[in-house]
Amino acid sequence: MRILVLGAGALGGYFGGRLLEGGATVEFLVRPGRAAQLAKDGLIVRLQDGREIRRPVTAVQAGELSGRYDAVLLSCKAYDLETSMEAIAPAVSGACAIVPVLNGMRHIETLATRFGRQHVLGGLTGVNAHLMPSGEIVQSPLRAEFNGFGELDGALSPRLLALQQAFADGGMKADASQTIMSSMWAKFTAFAAIATVATLTRSRAGAIARTPSSRSLIEAIIAEASAIAAAEGFAMPDGMKDAVRGIYSQPDSTYAPSILVDMENGRTTEGEHTIGDLVDRAAKHGVATPLLAAARVNLQVYEAGRSRT
Repeated sequence: MRILVLGAGALGGYFGGRLLEGGATVEFLVRPGRAAQLAKDGLIVRLQDGREIRRPVTAVQAGELSGRYDAVLLSCKAYDLETSMEAIAPAVSGACAIVPVLNGMRHIETLATRFGRQHVLGGLTGVNAHLMPSGEIVQSPLRAEFNGFGELDGALSPRLLALQQAFADGGMKADASQTIMSSMWAKFTAFAAIATVATLTRSRAGAIARTPSSRSLIEAIIAEASAIAAAEGFAMPDGMKDAVRGIYSQPDSTYAPSILVDMENGRTTEGEHTIGDLVDRAAKHGVATPLLAAARVNLQVYEAGRSRT
């Protein structure tokens, strides 16, 4: 397969490096600074099992795309989606599949409106990796890896099976799913619940676990997120509810969802694309979500403060 990866950051670099290891033809669409870094040092990915991928790569920049691609892997932040769509547009033709692994659900309709539903797959990942200042990508240890992709209509298409094989060849677990939308909703609601807990408390998981009164808050947030998903036609699985509870049951945990890490570092967040999207959907269905709405206001106040500094 010929695959275009948008960016060579934490997820893009991880997926691209492993796909290269499996024999796929991979190009990275990057900014000039990252292109220079890759030209000098190559792509370096340190895997959770201690192995290392170190390879020269093909980096291209906007305006340099040519020929046909089988897939475009999109792992940008949700707030960068508009500029990302413009960047990849020249690569999307024929049977090319856009494979997004963004947080939330809103991006699916945004991509389908821009490129047509025939070009869009659903996608999700549990990979956790970080781009270091050196340019190296480090996969977090002790974090189970899962990846899933699927046609929006549930078909097991040849391109979907080819993508699954490309991931398998690169040593990655990937599910060619016929129920990708349900899986994405399950992850979305769990992510939003965790993000809401973190946003309202501004605390990491262990500190919350050590606070007995937090349990009722967590249950109430799970109930709100679950009610929205059910109204949208996707019940939140009991296993996902238990996963959220489990995160906040470990007193020594230093875990923080990405939304809290972004606030701790003064960066913009994906709050409007995740928690905000759920609140908007709740209003459409007449579902009361006071806690998610409070988290959204918290994030809006945070973003307003950022814009003044």
